[in-house]
Amino acid sequence: MRLGEQLLKDGLVTAEGLEEALEAQVVHGGRLGTNLVELGLLSEVDLAKTLGKVHNSAFASGEMVPDPKAMELVSSNHADDKEYLPMRVDATRVSIAVVNPHDFATLDGIAFKTGKRVVPVVIPEFRMNQLLRRYCKAFRPLRAIDMNAVRPRPAPGSRAELAKAAETPADLMSEEEFQSVYASALRGGADYDGDMGEEEIITGVEVLEAAPEPVAPVAPVPPPATVRPQLPVAPPPPPQAIVVPPQQVQPPLAPELGGTPPPVQVPRAPEPPPTPLTFAEAQAELARSSDREDVARTVLRFALGKWKRNLLLSVQGSLVTGWHGMGMGVRDAVVRRIGVPLREQSTFRLVRDTRSHYIGPVRRDAAMGVFYKLLGNGFPKTAVILPLLVRGKVVHLLYVDNGPDQLTPPDVGELLILSQSVGRSYEAMMRRRKSA
Repeated sequence: MRLGEQLLKDGLVTAEGLEEALEAQVVHGGRLGTNLVELGLLSEVDLAKTLGKVHNSAFASGEMVPDPKAMELVSSNHADDKEYLPMRVDATRVSIAVVNPHDFATLDGIAFKTGKRVVPVVIPEFRMNQLLRRYCKAFRPLRAIDMNAVRPRPAPGSRAELAKAAETPADLMSEEEFQSVYASALRGGADYDGDMGEEEIITGVEVLEAAPEPVAPVAPVPPPATVRPQLPVAPPPPPQAIVVPPQQVQPPLAPELGGTPPPVQVPRAPEPPPTPLTFAEAQAELARSSDREDVARTVLRFALGKWKRNLLLSVQGSLVTGWHGMGMGVRDAVVRRIGVPLREQSTFRLVRDTRSHYIGPVRRDAAMGVFYKLLGNGFPKTAVILPLLVRGKVVHLLYVDNGPDQLTPPDVGELLILSQSVGRSYEAMMRRRKSA
């Protein structure tokens, strides 16, 4: 059973809420559970429990602190690439926080390398991203949930809901609060100073004991006498592995016993630089877009032919976060560290509230100072900021300029037409997602 179906069956979300989350997933990416929590439609605890039920696996939620001894067993780069994190280790087993507990190839590779039984513990996607940022120095796009910008929704029809609808939207937070939360988000989540036991970290400990162990290596049959002389020359455990007692050390398992070593990773060839698109080419590409990444690539390649620095930003509530970028000195890894609060007299907020493009100098405040520092220092003389709307709601901002101290040509006619194609492309993707 899929996650959405299980949540509906358990009465944890409504059909309307699930549809809203599916639409948000098309626009902002991420897994369904991340979007449900971000929209205030589901708690992290309920999400983790449901994930455990769907996958028949142990589960965990909340702040987590991995055991350093467990972290030493694996490469942080491999953990980042395969989206897992070792949490606990003892003489015979290692508990691994995962997003997909059915990635048997990765889990079996860990079992082969460590010589231990692997116990997968499923956790929400956004929590995994926070852990990988903090403990593996990974790059993951910031989201509203990482900036404490999620607010629980009042019950439908309640006085609290009516009062909230009537009030003027408040600023996200003060500049000092934002800088503190932003720095914490880059490190991987809320700061943690206490001592947390395993029973507090793994909330599904009762599931942990009852869950099947599909990834545990099959115990090898004792080798025949003719093979025993070969045991002394078996390769020793990797230096970073915890050495188990001698009687538990086994030679590498045969392929038919599930002991195939992880494949050798061949370095990827660098991708060629993107080439600009004409207006007609961009229109055609948007009509064929199958996901949000296609949309971003098309819009930025079109902008690349007109301006030097081009960024697509995501708008979630009262927060603007980096998504993708192209052009002079623009790197995706840096763009994904961008977080700007939408407050009064902010240029970004002006574009969001008016749903109209902006051409001119950008207001020089602390938040925009951080923004330009990440881009390589220096405010431009003018910039162009264009809202991208889906069903009348601003979901992205396209930011372009020609670099520090440079004027930006206000050539936005074709961009305005292209922005309408972006909205139609997203709506087509939403229809396909719902029908699936």
